[in-house]
Amino acid sequence: MYVPLHWHSTFSFLEALGHPKDIIQRAKELWYPSIAITDYNWMFWIPAFFQASQDSKNSDDENVQWVKSIFWTEIWFVMDINASLIWKNIWNLCLIAENDKWYHNMMELVAFANQQWYSNWIPKLDVNALKEKSEWIIIFAWGEQSWMSKLVASGESEVRIREIYEMLHDIFGDRCYLEITAQDEEKLSITKKCNQFVWNLAKKTNTKLIVNNDFRYLREEDKHTREIALAIKDWAKMYDLNRRRPAGKYHIMDSEEIRNICLKNWYDASEVDEWMENNWKIAEIANASMLLHQKLFPRYNIPDHVKALYDKYWADAIIDED
Repeated sequence: MYVPLHWHSTFSFLEALGHPKDIIQRAKELWYPSIAITDYNWMFWIPAFFQASQDSKNSDDENVQWVKSIFWTEIWFVMDINASLIWKNIWNLCLIAENDKWYHNMMELVAFANQQWYSNWIPKLDVNALKEKSEWIIIFAWGEQSWMSKLVASGESEVRIREIYEMLHDIFGDRCYLEITAQDEEKLSITKKCNQFVWNLAKKTNTKLIVNNDFRYLREEDKHTREIALAIKDWAKMYDLNRRRPAGKYHIMDSEEIRNICLKNWYDASEVDEWMENNWKIAEIANASMLLHQKLFPRYNIPDHVKALYDKYWADAIIDED
């Protein structure tokens, strides 16, 4: 059994296509019992995603399959939020809400990350923020902008990369995973280089691997439409030679397609089956939910001096009871 855990919807603005409702529908067609969305840096997509999942669950049609929604976010990560930052030292991590408690923790983390927007114009978390909210977090790293991918592609030493990985593993323990990207390695040399590094690191550190292809659109024929969206985002023309043309296949694949790509890349069949099973196990324990159709207000710890001002002016306020 396999469950896709790395996917971007239209809420990753102009980076991906597909409304959460359409993603749930496509998951039904492929008979996936659950699916995740890992949109960037925010959580605006979760209500629509969860509602679409619940609609499939509550249908009176016995032939309608329920597809469980898994709450993730893919967020920028730095070592020290107060340090002077350059782009190559800003990476991505994927975080999962294992239960309702951590879903609320995740909202706090995302809110904190976006408060740092003023620096480099990028919302981000650092090690200290992750430590404070590490309970019930499952993380994994790869993807085009992950810390692993960027460091491997830039030729960073294995010692340095392993040092960062072990720091994250110290925080999250067995809830820290590494990810193999299911793309044709013969056509994507950087993917091959990074996958091989991740595979070796997992062996040396006894870390569990998962496998995804980082979906960005629903069906294979949507690839050109996504390239148009990327051109719009980058202020490029479709005839520009240097516009972004992602070479991989980033549609929602069925489990057999994922497996065949990995076998084509010369990975052992038993290993691939184990990676896919790890995806399934994560999906099984990811049971976060949310309350729909009501207003929810966050609680803030009010500093004592602010509370004193409020009490002072409230006492002097004239209340018109009419």
